[in-house]
Amino acid sequence: MKKITKRIMAINVNDFGGKTGHLMSHRYFNNRDRRYHIDWRYWAKQVDKTRTWNELKKYILKKKPDILIMQEMLVSSYENIDFIGDLKDMGYSYIEESLPERGNYSLTITFYKNRKPTYIGSPGNYRENRSVICKDDDLLICGSHFPCESDEKFLKYMGDFVKRNLGNDLLLIGDLNANDPTYGNKKMVDQLVDEGAVDLWVAAGNDADTPTESQFGGRLDYAIASPSLAGKVTNIEIDTYPMDENITNHAAIIVDIAC
Repeated sequence: MKKITKRIMAINVNDFGGKTGHLMSHRYFNNRDRRYHIDWRYWAKQVDKTRTWNELKKYILKKKPDILIMQEMLVSSYENIDFIGDLKDMGYSYIEESLPERGNYSLTITFYKNRKPTYIGSPGNYRENRSVICKDDDLLICGSHFPCESDEKFLKYMGDFVKRNLGNDLLLIGDLNANDPTYGNKKMVDQLVDEGAVDLWVAAGNDADTPTESQFGGRLDYAIASPSLAGKVTNIEIDTYPMDENITNHAAIIVDIAC
């Protein structure tokens, strides 16, 4: 009997700006509200995303994830490329609740193919566009992009959620910005492991400091599993191809699970 596997892939796509372009470099300060804003029109019209998007589509088709979690996929109405429409043509639907009420953009969007996971609200209903939690059969999948400033409130909600579900099949995957041991993000990841969660990459015998991001060369992207799920994982991969080929500034995290 052929073994069936479920493939989950998470990748920070850097807003399709390639390895070096970054949306945050197109911010401006508004003296009226004393806040920074994105120059969406400039980002859409002056930054050519055609090559990076075409190469990313080829990569997705090659890797064939059943569930695809994309971080830093901020898409404005000014864009000429229909990113979500192209993914639909590739057979992927998205969890509609992972989009905010206003605007068609999000820091994390979960896509699925040949299945329809059940959406579960973000822990604490706090910074909801950061984390998308869904249930696929008996598997809880939390795709997340942790705030780089180590938001303690966010970390408390996320940490409590993971701890409550360590007895279930659970996967926390994405850009956790957990490369500095003196910051809250890395402290939280280390605490989860101390309390029984499994760092799949390390458990497979790999270097805990494997770089997953090009600018700073740190390990920002993780796949953290509950013990029961870790026993079902048949493959864990940090694939640097998207980073090496200037498609994005992050490696892809790929997890294969026996069903």
